[in-house]
Amino acid sequence: TAARSDAAKRLEKAIMEQLKDLGMEKAVLKVQLTPVPPCARGAEEVEFVISTNPGEPMKPLKDIASGGEMSRFMLALKVVLASGDGIETLIFDEIDTGISGRMAQTVGEKLALLAGDRQVICVTHLAQIAALSDTQFMVEKHQEGERTVSMVRRLDDEGRLKEVTRLIGGESSDESAVNHAKVLLGRAVQTKKELRKC
Repeated sequence: TAARSDAAKRLEKAIMEQLKDLGMEKAVLKVQLTPVPPCARGAEEVEFVISTNPGEPMKPLKDIASGGEMSRFMLALKVVLASGDGIETLIFDEIDTGISGRMAQTVGEKLALLAGDRQVICVTHLAQIAALSDTQFMVEKHQEGERTVSMVRRLDDEGRLKEVTRLIGGESSDESAVNHAKVLLGRAVQTKKELRKC
């Protein structure tokens, strides 16, 4: 119980630091330990409670977090636990739910940092996150007869440029969107070097 209480305080602080980076600087998170009859799992029940905005009461994370808030919380938790969890592959299925703009860039940077020493597989629809990947795949569906078939193919540099352009919302004929995609991909190379230099 003492060890769990100490760990809860350290975990709260570490997750809060990550949440600030992810645009949730006004959120307050607590690891709530509720005493229960002792059993093999300990003598307390553990629950994350959060107030996402000033003046709001603390409530269970699972009950009040929006899709975007839950995605950011899970990413923050994974970043905090990554150094000691021994997990070699992390899968994020649409971690970008409910985010855009600068926050998408920040999420992409956190994913790129995690990918510096482990495999990270991320399903995304945001150009900022896709541009920061080391390897990008395209998942396509088409119909063959009466069946829908999914195909996955690895994109080369030209394919990445086309796909990032498409994610931005442009066509390969849209010079402005293509230029924006080139900037995102070029900046991503430099960002990853800076993130992973240590």
